[in-house]
Amino acid sequence: MASPPDGVLALIFCVVDEKFKFHHHFRACRPDEIDEDLFQFMETPSRIAENPVLHDAIRTRSAVSMTLSFGEGRRKYIYVLPYERKKGKWRFACMQVTTPPSNPDVAEQPCVCALAEERMCLILVDATHAIRSVTSRVPESFGHAAEDLVGINVQELFKESDFEVLQACTADTNESILGCVFTCLDGSIREVEIKKFSAADKCTLYGICDVSPRQRMEDFAEVTARERRRIGQDLHDSIGQTLTGMSLLSRSLSNVLEKDGHTGSGDASQISELADEASNQIRQISRGLMPSEIVQHGLYKSLRDLARNTTATCDVICEIHLDDSLEFPDVAVETHLYRIAQEAVNNAIRHAEASRIDIIVSEINGMSQLNIVDDGRWIQPEEDVVGIGLKTMEYRAAAIGGVLHIGTSPQGGTQVVCRLEIDESLATKV
Repeated sequence: MASPPDGVLALIFCVVDEKFKFHHHFRACRPDEIDEDLFQFMETPSRIAENPVLHDAIRTRSAVSMTLSFGEGRRKYIYVLPYERKKGKWRFACMQVTTPPSNPDVAEQPCVCALAEERMCLILVDATHAIRSVTSRVPESFGHAAEDLVGINVQELFKESDFEVLQACTADTNESILGCVFTCLDGSIREVEIKKFSAADKCTLYGICDVSPRQRMEDFAEVTARERRRIGQDLHDSIGQTLTGMSLLSRSLSNVLEKDGHTGSGDASQISELADEASNQIRQISRGLMPSEIVQHGLYKSLRDLARNTTATCDVICEIHLDDSLEFPDVAVETHLYRIAQEAVNNAIRHAEASRIDIIVSEINGMSQLNIVDDGRWIQPEEDVVGIGLKTMEYRAAAIGGVLHIGTSPQGGTQVVCRLEIDESLATKV
């Protein structure tokens, strides 16, 4: 039995016909790391026939891609690829991949990340290199629809030299084929990691993972930053100026009423004070939305300012703990980290009702780490109701090659951790 890919607990691949007769079965499993009694699905040939998902795929002769969560964070990714062996005779290539719970202390393998983020697809190719079947989900970055790929020659998707490498590599080793590029529908290319498996009927199954730099994430973050700047500028220029005008008019009215001995002088003065207070709040909000302070002063000063302003204005203790020996390569990384910290602090104040927040930048086990810890109430995020703030933090972490983890803190509140590979994001000052 071959070992499963790095970061994977079990990989099972089989081919069955419409009567559930097996024509191929491949299994790679880590028996010491997975409890098969915890969740049974396609673990042995006898159990696949009991699978209702496969029953539906056979009945409809349609591709299936689905994800199941079980056992405190384990996941099973299940794929069924139907193909017509000969007229009226169908077979079904089935793959199941089991992954362990994510560990914030260990960087996940690219293929595992690709599975979780739907940046992986399977294609079944016959002896003539024609694509016979494709998983129902194809990475959005590829541009191709699954049905459009069926029937074309797989050579059209790769450079000639890359295709020669694919042909030369041995199947069923679970080793990744690196350094290949995939041709997208619009002619652009994506870096891919490929795994190769032999199948029945002289077919070959390729698992293709998009491991290109996360340009889409970077684009998202840039759009978000641009919108923040625009909103911040609008707040400062329009609402801020309106409030300033209200303050001046109210102050002038207060002076006139006071001269005339009118009792409304105090009310007008109070309106002026409230307008000034609102104007100051708008100024702070707009300053927080625009990241110019990071560009000018760097991450560490910006985090210190965030902690100081939070303590001064939000009735909480916010302290900073920084390892000044760590240096970031560019402003983009610093901006993303600052925004993650800012969002985590806001969540701690608004939702967790924290009385203390600690912002920590350190290096642990060769990895840089931004850690925001509060002593408030831990609120478990619901998987089907995830706010834009959490999604934005995840996008920002991914854009700089980081991993975001949210869980309970030692104080019982919430802990937000963003970890980066030290050799990708940081250098140590000499």
